[in-house]
Amino acid sequence: MTLEPRVVVDASALVAWACQERGAVTIDKILPVAIAPSSVMVETLYRCLEKGHRMPLDELHLTFLSLGLRVEPVIDEDTVRAAALIYQSRREGPPNNGRALSLGDGLCLAVAERLQLPITGGDEYWETLELAVRYQPFR
Repeated sequence: MTLEPRVVVDASALVAWACQERGAVTIDKILPVAIAPSSVMVETLYRCLEKGHRMPLDELHLTFLSLGLRVEPVIDEDTVRAAALIYQSRREGPPNNGRALSLGDGLCLAVAERLQLPITGGDEYWETLELAVRYQPFR
């Protein structure tokens, strides 16, 4: 039985779960109803390797899927919204302490907006953005 997706997760959430970092218990509870954009899945897999996770990439990917995580493709419409979000974050400059959205961040937020689902992640900066969906930190 597949559950309806209710939240979009970013890479920091999935890495926290895979590496048993702070917030992993929270992510464990939402994985069966979570969606990760394909760009998030790429970032999750290579970041887990960087952190020393020993499971082969294909097995780690299948583990996420077996727990109910759904991978959502990035579509053309998402690219335009992601570009606008990234540009806005870079234009803001010093008031945001020089922080700006990465390509992966912009795509993740754009997919969440397209699906009209709340998003959870580990970046406090996202709380300062004007988004069309609710952002909830998982830690």
